[in-house]
Amino acid sequence: MTSTAQTLPPDERRAFSEVLDDLAQRPGSRLTLGEIVDAFGERGFGALILIIALVSLFPWPPGSKAILSVPMVLLSLELAFQRDRVWLPGWTLNRSLPRQTFARAVGRIMKPVRFVERLSKPRMPWLTGEVADVVTGLTCVFLAVMLALPVPFGDLLPGLTLIVLGLGIMQRDGAAILLGAVGTTACVIYLFLVWAAVTAAVEAIGDWAGRVF
Repeated sequence: MTSTAQTLPPDERRAFSEVLDDLAQRPGSRLTLGEIVDAFGERGFGALILIIALVSLFPWPPGSKAILSVPMVLLSLELAFQRDRVWLPGWTLNRSLPRQTFARAVGRIMKPVRFVERLSKPRMPWLTGEVADVVTGLTCVFLAVMLALPVPFGDLLPGLTLIVLGLGIMQRDGAAILLGAVGTTACVIYLFLVWAAVTAAVEAIGDWAGRVF
């Protein structure tokens, strides 16, 4: 029997860390988003969702997370609508950063990335097929929107969940998708608790104001 890895195209067999290292070592002083998209091929959806989610975990000025969520929503919708490859507006594909900066960042995360890769592998294909991609894509849309909401500490949990789902999409790892589903459930519960707390606070303030005035 032929294994799943053996049936993948050559560019699909390379590990995430190998692609990152290749991008860092290529000639040229600038690395464009289009180059990253081309390097990951059909895995571009998961790879870009993972990379953007990682970036979202860094400290950013207020409102910046909403800007990061826009490409995340677009990628997630494309995944849900079964596009074969990533499409992004031309002006975004031309966005670039110094390759040396990218290489330094890759050097810092390479050890944990390779550790996760050893744990991840193609499995549970019923969670990574075409029908499952629709559900996963719509789930990522919800998480990307939550990432942009002004909810106290509301960006960490969806950000981590998006990283796990991005890994599952990219590696065709159903176990990661399943873990992402657990994280999404936790996000829904957290939003519900925040909404309940805000509603209770507003009602308490209203009652207090009614008694005072």
